[in-house]
Amino acid sequence: MEDIHLGMERDPSVTGACDDCHGEIAEANANSLHTNLWGEKHMIERRGQCDFAPYEDSYNVNCGSCHTTCGQCHVSRPNSVGGGLIRNGGHKFRKSPHMSEQCTACHGSRIAFDYNGEGEGNAPDVHRTTGHLCEDCHTGDEMHGDGQSHNLSGHYEHRYEVVSMPRCEDCHAESDPPNEFHEAHSVGDVDVRLQCQVCHSQPYKNCTGCHVEDTGFSIEPSSLSLKIGHNTLPDRSEYDYVVVRHIPIDQDTYANWGLALPGYDDYPTWAYSSPHNIQLWTAQTTTENECESACHDEPGADPKGFYLREVDLLDELGNPLPDREANLRVVITDDDLSTEAHRPHQ
Repeated sequence: MEDIHLGMERDPSVTGACDDCHGEIAEANANSLHTNLWGEKHMIERRGQCDFAPYEDSYNVNCGSCHTTCGQCHVSRPNSVGGGLIRNGGHKFRKSPHMSEQCTACHGSRIAFDYNGEGEGNAPDVHRTTGHLCEDCHTGDEMHGDGQSHNLSGHYEHRYEVVSMPRCEDCHAESDPPNEFHEAHSVGDVDVRLQCQVCHSQPYKNCTGCHVEDTGFSIEPSSLSLKIGHNTLPDRSEYDYVVVRHIPIDQDTYANWGLALPGYDDYPTWAYSSPHNIQLWTAQTTTENECESACHDEPGADPKGFYLREVDLLDELGNPLPDREANLRVVITDDDLSTEAHRPHQ
């Protein structure tokens, strides 16, 4: 193989091999989140209160191996997962990437883990069991870049800003036959509007303690849980309460770069999430109308449900965790639980 390919370009799409015929797509993709990882870079700037440029080389060594190219989505496996042509694919170009050889080859630790039901006690996502592939929800415009960002930077800075991203409502409109739980929590004029995943997600991976090293990074083992918190994401302001996932940022994550994070407490580490592990019936929806046993904690009582409470921001000895301040505006408080909207639905 080495002799046959001697002198050939390993990834010709990087140098413009696709541009002549697919110019508009190539131009959009060159500025996309998928190719440039703008979201992660933007959060480094915000938490570090810095410009990203001085840390570009360090980032590429430790964190930046997962960006992709045209060929790594449409011909071969991505380089970050070993490269090579996809099984039974040969040199064929695929209009849509292969779900397991390309999409979840990169997005495996959380998305494929959830979608395939690999977590202990979890079932595969209902869309998986009914045969849905990634492209059924995630369009080419979304993946390549839809050019609709209005940021001064000229590009999206967070995946939830993307106008063409999929939404549950795209297929499950509010005009679908209503039920009493939707009417109480999501449809029409309700006091507290819930993200769909609040009721229909299974537990998902939560991570802590990521640190860059001389090469690569280390991260503490993940744990499965589901937590509901206040929505602090302005780009998805249609929901009041959402499921939140703990992300692995730490106060000294980038210490090896000489980068402190003076803005660490300004952004939650329990962040808005949309897990790919949907079921009609979950621990939140199989309560035999006793919602208080699942989500409706009582004010002043020991937290027992799925809400992110302040006790979740303490260690086993009751001491504040390092990210307590960052997450206070996410937690559900006793004052929240005292309102009519949080009383068990009859």
